[in-house]
Amino acid sequence: MISRLSGRLVERTPHHVIIDVNGVGYEVHLPPVVWQSLADKNVGDPVELVTLYFLQIDNTRGVPVLLGFLNEVQKEFFERLMTVPKIGPKAALALFSRPVSDLAAAIEQGNVAYLRSLPGVGPQKAKDIIATLQGKVAKFALLREEKREAPPPVAPDVSEEALHILLALGHRRAEAERLVAEALRAAPGVETAEDLVRVIYRRQHEGK
Repeated sequence: MISRLSGRLVERTPHHVIIDVNGVGYEVHLPPVVWQSLADKNVGDPVELVTLYFLQIDNTRGVPVLLGFLNEVQKEFFERLMTVPKIGPKAALALFSRPVSDLAAAIEQGNVAYLRSLPGVGPQKAKDIIATLQGKVAKFALLREEKREAPPPVAPDVSEEALHILLALGHRRAEAERLVAEALRAAPGVETAEDLVRVIYRRQHEGK
């Protein structure tokens, strides 16, 4: 069981990082709120993550997956989210797009509107989250943490496809990641990689 990784950043995409630990590269999937906290890290920088290991069933075979968190509190809260009916690791990963304290406060207050603003959460799922966790996550609402704006929700493949397009065009990875992140902030409703690349071109052409 891998519960913590400490090494150097080798690669970062909008959804995962690869960390080199003594010559072994570990792919670690990140919730949006954790990815945003690592946005200022460069390749080669030291990174330490608390991890959660699980087997993802894909076409009847188990694929090992590592999830990464900044601390044990985030990991514990994530595990609480997975106790909600019909919320598995993938769904919990997507909706974990806000700070723990904000999510916990919304659950304790029964704030359906706030929970519905999270990726993949509709009216019934918001009610299920409250019904399952209300009264059980109050301590997390007291967590003092740095609040950073999470990246805007976008279809999982859009930002990755745009990143690969830029890499194929000769951009360095760090520059490509920066351009994609800036374009997503400028146009959060973008639906395709091609549209996102157009946003990047327009912003560069306009000198922004």
